[in-house]
Amino acid sequence: MATERLNPTDEMLYRAADVLGSTRIVQVLWQFREPVPVPALQAEWDRLNQGRLSRRAVASALPGARRSWIGAHNDEALAVDEVPLTHHTMTDWIDTQVSAPLPAESGSLWRLAAAPYDGGTLVSLTVPHFRCDGLGIFGAIGSGRDPAGQAAPSPADDAIDMARQIAEAALATARWLPRTLAGPAERARIGAALKAPTAGATTPAAPRFFSSAIAEVDAAQWRDRAEARGGTVNSLFVEIAANLVRTAVRGGISIPVDVGIPMTLRRSEHDARANALVVLPLTVPGGPASHVDLRPTRRATKELLRSADEHSGTLVPEALWHLLPDGLAHRLKNPGAQQTDVVASNFGQVPYSVAEFAERRATSVALRTMNVPGVLPDKARLRASLCLVRNSDHMTVTVTGIPDHFGDSASLRHLVDEELTAWGLTAHRWWGAATHRAKEA
Repeated sequence: MATERLNPTDEMLYRAADVLGSTRIVQVLWQFREPVPVPALQAEWDRLNQGRLSRRAVASALPGARRSWIGAHNDEALAVDEVPLTHHTMTDWIDTQVSAPLPAESGSLWRLAAAPYDGGTLVSLTVPHFRCDGLGIFGAIGSGRDPAGQAAPSPADDAIDMARQIAEAALATARWLPRTLAGPAERARIGAALKAPTAGATTPAAPRFFSSAIAEVDAAQWRDRAEARGGTVNSLFVEIAANLVRTAVRGGISIPVDVGIPMTLRRSEHDARANALVVLPLTVPGGPASHVDLRPTRRATKELLRSADEHSGTLVPEALWHLLPDGLAHRLKNPGAQQTDVVASNFGQVPYSVAEFAERRATSVALRTMNVPGVLPDKARLRASLCLVRNSDHMTVTVTGIPDHFGDSASLRHLVDEELTAWGLTAHRWWGAATHRAKEA
């Protein structure tokens, strides 16, 4: 198996705790109607521990070579609570799974936890984003024992990587530099980045841990409401994200809203890269929330995705970026998700290999992305984050929002319900959803 090296996105997320004061975390949640036995959960833990989630980053032996992912053992044991959760304690429990530390340099690589809930079991898998992105986690769950990586590369391997990086940097820079010198806009972006204050120069701020809401909507209803307004499933999702910011953050003022749209670069579920995505910033009009016409958002999103090849995680060629000192490299990265107002991550259909967990079919699956210990407002613009997945005949949307604007979780849930209702969507509470659907079945 070839050595897997950290890419710029991996490095940026890895350093986020030092640069932004918080770490991005991805959480997958499963609801099961029936209790899941502890041996079945332990078997899943053992299987995942032999897969791509269990790896750590090691420095190269030579300067100029990139760091590598190598296989590692997860020191974070399976955690199973005996006390049943209630609809009132469930939110605190899932937040605890996210907020308990998983330091980058520790042996606690990821966390699998479960608790009795609503006559069945609630299961949480928590993974630091630098270790794997959302679709990568789906792939890791499905592939199971697909190896995480090999032993640390030899000095010869590092020498080869160093030589490649230098050669690629020289060639890429030779192509990039004349184009950049001839482009005023590009020169201005780089100049502004180099003049920006360092992270240490910004005013310290207390982290704001996100409030959270999870809702389910009939998938056919979501599609029909989107098409009736000239949109798609995804453009409706993007507009919902923008509306939440227009209402709760902008207060209806006509200031444009930047929506971060992650686009996957993965070729298959066996893609071993930790993070294979680029966040595309989509600027939409400000003003009051709009629930009429999705065609402008659909056109703008389509045009943005069409130009995706022009986007990169860095302001200079990636091979050159890897050779720069840390401080300069931090300045010369694209702003990314943390410098948008809201991120809207559409993960599509939950793979069968993910919904089928611990040898049981989950009633529902949800996915959240969170900042831990929270967003520092002086260091990041991000105010909300939305994730959308489809489970069979229903869509599950999670919304996390900074409490300065969205209030506590109860207030956020009320705001989300109002937004979905304004589109003619019937939102069902995810808390107790297993029982709700069991009674309707």
